[in-house]
Formats: sequence, C-alpha cells, structure tokens
Amino acid sequence: MPKSDCSNVLTLVTLFASILFMVACNTTTLADYLEPDIPTATPQADLPTATPEAVTSPSPTVEEVELEATPTGEISTASHGSTRTVRPEELTGYIPNPYMGWQDTQSRNKRFDETVGYRRFNWSELNPAKGVYDWDRIESLRADMAQQGSAISFRVRTAQPPPWGKGQTMPDWLVNSGAVITDSSSDILEGVSSSEPLYSDCLFLEAQGQFIDALHQKYDGDPQVAYIDIGSYGNYGEWDSAQYNETPDSLDWHARRRIIDMYLGGEGTRPCQETDGQITQVDYDYVGFQQTQLIMPYTPWLTDSLVYALERRPDIGVRHDALGSESHQKRYRLEIGDLVQERWPHAPIIFEYYPQSYTAEALQSAKDFATEMHASFIHENFDGRGDNNLIESLLETVGYRLVLKEMTYTSELSPGEPFAMNMTWENTGLAPPYFKTYPLIISFTDGQGQSVLERQLEPDIRDWLPGKSVNIIDQVQLPTNLSPGDYDLKLAFVDPATGQAALALAIVGQDQQGRYLIGPVKVVP
Repeated sequence: MPKSDCSNVLTLVTLFASILFMVACNTTTLADYLEPDIPTATPQADLPTATPEAVTSPSPTVEEVELEATPTGEISTASHGSTRTVRPEELTGYIPNPYMGWQDTQSRNKRFDETVGYRRFNWSELNPAKGVYDWDRIESLRADMAQQGSAISFRVRTAQPPPWGKGQTMPDWLVNSGAVITDSSSDILEGVSSSEPLYSDCLFLEAQGQFIDALHQKYDGDPQVAYIDIGSYGNYGEWDSAQYNETPDSLDWHARRRIIDMYLGGEGTRPCQETDGQITQVDYDYVGFQQTQLIMPYTPWLTDSLVYALERRPDIGVRHDALGSESHQKRYRLEIGDLVQERWPHAPIIFEYYPQSYTAEALQSAKDFATEMHASFIHENFDGRGDNNLIESLLETVGYRLVLKEMTYTSELSPGEPFAMNMTWENTGLAPPYFKTYPLIISFTDGQGQSVLERQLEPDIRDWLPGKSVNIIDQVQLPTNLSPGDYDLKLAFVDPATGQAALALAIVGQDQQGRYLIGPVKVVP
C-alpha cells in the first residue's frame, strides 16, 4: 500500500477510535432483541419489497481455528459507528437435518423424524430374469420418502436366513443355470437350517457383477440416494458367513475382494470355482460407484474385507449393526477403533441398535460408544421398545449440529456505506456434513418478512469438523438507492437448486421460511 494511503487509513482509524470511545458497545443476546422494549422492524412506505437485490463484493474470509481460540479479524464500521454483537440462544434436543440422524424400521408412525430412509432388498426381487432389472421396490421407497422431503439408502442381500427369510436370495434363473447353493443356519433360531450362495462360484460372481453394474448405472450420482451399503455377501449382506476364510489367496478371500471391487470399481484377475469344481482365473473390470456414498459393514472377528475396502478408497464409510452390545463394542474398539478414528473426518460412521440393547444401561452404553466413534446415523432395531428420552439424548449430537455462537455486525448505517459482519460458527455435533454443502444467505427483511437485500456466502460446511471454530468475516457495500428504515437481519443455509432454507440450526429464532433472526439493522439517511 502507498504511504499516502497508509496515512489516510491511519487518520480514519484514529477518527473512528475517538467516536467509538464515546459510544458504548451494544452487546445483546437474541432473547434481549425479542424483548418488547426493542423497536420492531417497521420499514418506510417506499421500501422496495418485490425482488431482493443481490449484492456482490470480494469473497469473505473464512478461518478455521481451534475451539478454544479467540476469533480473529476486525469489523469495519460505518460513519455512524454502531455495531451489535448477538449470541443466539442454543436449542436442545434432536434436530433433524439432511443426510444424518435417525433411521426407522417403520414406514409409518416413526419414532423420530428421519431425513434418510433405509431398506434392504433381496437380489431375487431386483433381478427377476437374466439381464432384466426391476427397480420398483427401490422406487417405492423413494416415493414414500419423497413425501417427507427425505432421501433414501439401501443394501442388497444375497442371503436372508429364517425367521426373516428362507435363506439364499439368488434369482431363480441363476439357480436353474447351475449356481451352487450351500447349507447354512439361522443366526436367530437355534437348529434351524438355512442356505447361502457359494460366494466363490463363477456363475454367482459373474451374475452379481452384472447386477451391481446395472445398479450403478441406475443409481450412481442420484441426488436422492444418500448412501448404499456394500452388501451381497453373508447373511443379511453383513459379511458374516461360515464360508468366510481369511487365509490369503483362498477362494473365499478372492471372492470377497472381487465383490468389493464390483461396488468400488476396479480391475483384476482372481480365481473362482466352476460348476464342475474346476478352478478358473477370471479377468474383470468394474466401473463401480464413483459418486454415491458407499458404506462397508463391519462384523466382529471378520475384518479383513472391511480393511480391504477402506484401503482401496478413503471415502468409504463404516457400518455396524450391534450398537449397545458391550461385547460387540469391545471387539469393534479393539479391531477397528483406530481405523474409525482416522476415517470419520472423511466418511460417515453408521450404527444400528442391537435388538436387545433397549435397557437404560445399554442405551447409555450405546450413547457413549456412538459419541466415541463419531456416528452420523443411528438405525432403529427395537420395534418400539426403549426410552425415547434416552434415545434422543444420543440423537442430539449424532451427525452435524451447526451453531452460530456469535455475530458482530454493523447495526446502523446509511445507503452506500459498508455493512460488515464477523461470525463465529461451531459444529457441536459428532461429525461433519459429508454429503453436501449449502450457500449461506445473509438478508435484510422488511416488516412483512420480505427479503429486500441479500448477500450469498459460500463456506464449505463439509470441512466444519467438531472441535473447531470457524470465523467468517465479510463486508458488503449497501446500494445507494436502498430506502432508509428499520430492517431485520436474517440468515439461512439454502438449497442451491430451490433457494429455500435447507438446514436447521441449533439456535432459536427460526421464522416460517426457515431463516434465523439475528437482530435489527437501521438504515438512516
């Protein structure tokens, strides 16, 4: 900066400091602002109300600091020298938001609101004939969830043992072509037999690869599909089978890696077993899911498949279907605890409750463990049992939870002068918003709630990790033709496709349009 400019800046700073010294700092909470003795926003009669004027200026400063750090940066003031600092009151309880939170087993009368529905489908239902795919069941789930404004997620099973199913779920046409079926047993009913595919069977692997490719062509990148489990192996698609063999280069070892490659994409040459028992080396090259989030199930004692998937790609999440079971949690912590601690900043961690973990003690254990592992989704498995308050105490922090801790802004200024803001945000949840980011709209609204001036900021909330504080500093010049009057300062994270508020914040002050009231702004002649 030239020396002459520096001198001018120094003079202005000195002048402003003198003015500010005589003006007491106005610091309020949002509750103070809502008290009756604060004037309500009554715009001048000639205030424009039709289309809000979008204002542009250089990009805001976004700085991530440790939670304990003091936000940095100074806020410019207009000639009137008035600023206001607001610290919104925080909310308690479960706050549903996109791509996180509760997942119910019921299609109606859900225990808590859910933003992502979840189902499991049998392979035979989706692939009734060779080369023929029937997506009606998945589309039915989509339609049901769309009525709630929610997305979907799912898993494909190749085995569903009693009492929930009859065993293997391969399509009849594949079984009739000679695909091998092996004996198995129910994990629920003692002494009850079941069946599974032979996962190293060449016919099974070829047909499953073709099916997963068709699934990829249909749903990869679908904005309504939040995530897909890597299924296809073991009872329920949970990667638990009597065939599981961790011996390197065993047929099952290769089969499991080939199935994972079907989902993740990849090429290779691996052995499989022909119908006559001969072992054949088969080349493959799968496209896999490159856009939609994939989740790999974890089963205690059977971890090498999970490790393979996580090593293949850094964006693969982890799922475990026994939350609240101390023995399962102990094994989880021992076998993959370190992997999960490395993974959760980059991909979602998902849990389903263990069916018997609905007691108060088990629910507390589940809460502690889900907190430790930074869960983003919790899946119901109680058939209505368990204390709702205890479950909600866990849901309160699951996923992301965005809080505006403090905002300092210019509260009185004239048209053409700079409106400055300094915001401190925290994610007080357990995980970042992995799936999507949203523009942050700062707006002036009139007495009818109509936006007359908007400023769009583009912070990437996918980077907002728990334990960090994010400081956003921005300044925008008011239009010279903005009518003087009293305005409300509001903000909202919006859907870029619709412009409508998309995220619920953990603070008070939400209006009917989903925007959050921050405080008054006076524009004077």
